[in-house]
Amino acid sequence: MHKLTRREIAVWMILYRDTRNGTARTSQGNIARRAGMSVKSVKIATGKLIDAGLIRVVFQGGLNRGPSRFQVDPLGNRGSVTGEP
Repeated sequence: MHKLTRREIAVWMILYRDTRNGTARTSQGNIARRAGMSVKSVKIATGKLIDAGLIRVVFQGGLNRGPSRFQVDPLGNRGSVTGEP
């Protein structure tokens, strides 16, 4: 497992809690408000989670496009079928 910072864990947990039908539809501003951090910190944490393979952007939101949608890896599925890391 990757070494995650507190910010990355907070962002991942919010996205995981918001997951419905396989995706989490949440704006970065909403994540920032709920985690008590700046939008810039959320963007950095989100980028690191994407690089670590823990989340994937399904739809890139924006102005007049709505919030982004993310697919969240539930950490329990990080190993192979045999259970190896």
